[in-house]
Amino acid sequence: MFNPTVCAVMFALGVPMGFMGFAGASLVSGLLIVLFKVPVHLAFGTALGSVFATIVIGGWSHFREGNVDPLAAAQIGIAGVLGAYGGGSLALATSAAQLKSITGVLLILNSIVVYLRMRATRRETAEEGCISRPCGFWHQLPGNASIGLFCGLMSGFLGIGAIPLVQAGLLMLKRLDLNRIIGTAMFAMTLTSLSGAVRFAQGGQIDGGLLASVVLGMATGSYLGAKLTRRAPRWLVKSGLVITPLVAGWLMIVAPVTD
Repeated sequence: MFNPTVCAVMFALGVPMGFMGFAGASLVSGLLIVLFKVPVHLAFGTALGSVFATIVIGGWSHFREGNVDPLAAAQIGIAGVLGAYGGGSLALATSAAQLKSITGVLLILNSIVVYLRMRATRRETAEEGCISRPCGFWHQLPGNASIGLFCGLMSGFLGIGAIPLVQAGLLMLKRLDLNRIIGTAMFAMTLTSLSGAVRFAQGGQIDGGLLASVVLGMATGSYLGAKLTRRAPRWLVKSGLVITPLVAGWLMIVAPVTD
């Protein structure tokens, strides 16, 4: 059944998520577990299912704002489809307690990686390789496919959109402009999130009414937030990239197991 309270909470969450280029699946699942007592596997499946609609709307907004590297997004996304389906199968065979703990630790580690990488990168608007001299399909494929496969596996296994992981990978391997990192990561995970959601649905871990509540709130909030990215102070965007996965990871660790 559609839940207006869930929808309102997800709209409030969707605005900052779209603003920072996150689909917010890790926060969605954490809030569903903590605030609404949803079982862990069902929360993960529903959250991952909501990512697809959120990314389609928020990612398209980023694309129109010129924040997407189309080639990198396509290569990461296609490779991610394979990883996400396999990761979803692994998640269904993992206990709820283990699943949420692993997710929490990984998100906190991701936050640390992003922070360290941004400190090490002095120039954000110029890249020595693929910004000043556009690289070809085959030159970019190994790095992008590696990001896609790994992040897709983590997305399906941990029930997260994995956009923070893609952002960390792009920061480490490509040193893209910060706005393009945000937009490219969000756009790349469209098919990947759908693949993982399909696997959770096959395992009976997506609820239609709950999914509709999350999607409506997150998608509308994300669309609004994505339009604000270019207008935001750079320090605020950077802070969000670090703080969001940190908070999501903490929520996962402290969330009760209700399966």
